[in-house]
Amino acid sequence: MDQTTFEWVRGRFAEVLELDPAEISKNSRFADDLDADSIDLIEVVNSAEHSLGVTMAEEELYDLETVGQLVDAIDRHRAVGE
Repeated sequence: MDQTTFEWVRGRFAEVLELDPAEISKNSRFADDLDADSIDLIEVVNSAEHSLGVTMAEEELYDLETVGQLVDAIDRHRAVGE
């Protein structure tokens, strides 16, 4: 894949939330900065599971607050082949 995980996640959130990708950084907080709710997060994670071949338990999402934390979680799953 030519895109980094961050670029992919940023693009997907931009699409779901109808934002300019430039407004989304690794430090962006889902609720405070992006006005994203849990359904938006789950939509992006479901898309990652299908597009990037990862599987994430719903419980893992509870503690995620930033785009960077989600990127790190996806990268961990990709590294172990889940």
